[in-house]
Amino acid sequence: MLESTIGSNLAITILFFAGAFVVIGDFAATLFTIIYQKVIYRGIRVKFDASYAPMCSIIVPCKGIPKNFGNNLRGFLQLDYSNYEVIYVTESGSDSAVPEIRKILSEDKRAKFTVAGLASKCAQKNYNLLAALQEVSGSSEIFVFADSDIKPAKEWLREIVLPLQNSKITVTTGFRWLISTAGSLGEICHTYINIFIYTCFCAACYFGGVGLWGGSMAIRRKDFEDLSVAKKWAGAAVDDMSLSAVVFKAKRKAMVVPSCVTVTDDLIETVSGATSWFERQIMYLKAYQKGLWLFTLLLVLTASILLCLLPIAAIAALLMKDIHLFWTLGGGVSLFFIAGHTIVALLYPFLGKMPFFGRFLLLQPFMRMTHAIAYLKTWLTNTITWAGIKYQLARNGDVKNLERPRIEEKVPVSEVEGI
Repeated sequence: MLESTIGSNLAITILFFAGAFVVIGDFAATLFTIIYQKVIYRGIRVKFDASYAPMCSIIVPCKGIPKNFGNNLRGFLQLDYSNYEVIYVTESGSDSAVPEIRKILSEDKRAKFTVAGLASKCAQKNYNLLAALQEVSGSSEIFVFADSDIKPAKEWLREIVLPLQNSKITVTTGFRWLISTAGSLGEICHTYINIFIYTCFCAACYFGGVGLWGGSMAIRRKDFEDLSVAKKWAGAAVDDMSLSAVVFKAKRKAMVVPSCVTVTDDLIETVSGATSWFERQIMYLKAYQKGLWLFTLLLVLTASILLCLLPIAAIAALLMKDIHLFWTLGGGVSLFFIAGHTIVALLYPFLGKMPFFGRFLLLQPFMRMTHAIAYLKTWLTNTITWAGIKYQLARNGDVKNLERPRIEEKVPVSEVEGI
């Protein structure tokens, strides 16, 4: 059966096994993530002392007004944890987020606010975080970093801090789970990319110590200072991947906390926006994990070729009225590849709620091609555009130069998301 599907063509045979490698890798990462969420981490968590509750400082950088902004910010002051403070920070006092932040300051004394000013040598988010760190309480033992486009569950802070009682764990991280409300092509594309990153992220973090999500991460103050994270951030293009690189280089351990995977319906609405967002994530991989970025080329080329073979083989077979030509040109191998990824996608509902799942499955091949487009574009540039700011990167991931948008330019929502 295998020979009849792939024929005797050496190139098609190589593509078959390369495609099988990609599918098996995706399947293994997804299955592992399910097992990690439901079994492995639960076994780890029961060993922690539930009374562990050191003083925490939560830092929330804000820019503009994302969906559910006020509720999100208030969510950080409604946590089931007694000993913490929240510091909101913007790049300027004229940011549209400021009026809502000032309302919250009048509602809760645990809330603080500071204005960072404009960055010139690092990502604006990094600059904001470093400014906020100047305002933390002297008694704070844990630094927690979170994005303003999520509303944490009441137990979020307790859960993300809990593993840090183990001195072998340096940093903890959550993630987010996207819930599409409209079922549009853009939302589904963003959902697929997010799940793909999450499964790769869980496996990489557990087995290789690579991967943090800046929207939800915590580190002991002592470790933050010992590892000179502030110095790294002062020149880096992003917070999470640069911290991950520091932790990895120091041979420290990071841990994904599944109970801190935050559900949100704040999705990018366009395919181009979702693809640009994914391109930015891959650019961070290029900057701080270049070996993984180079290895990804093999996976992307394999997937792209196999997806393109299906229409090519089908059209050629129809034009020549020769069904055998379909198999000779790799149509069968392409079908196996698509079927394999559909099986992988059938595992996704075990990770979290998935509205419009039927539409999601049908769009699988198209969404996989957006991965290829985003990845291949990273070979053409060393510039990252984030929240309208263009950052030109050096080889080590530091910012060489940045260019801000003109005042009259409107920054797309997809660029602000995740700031």
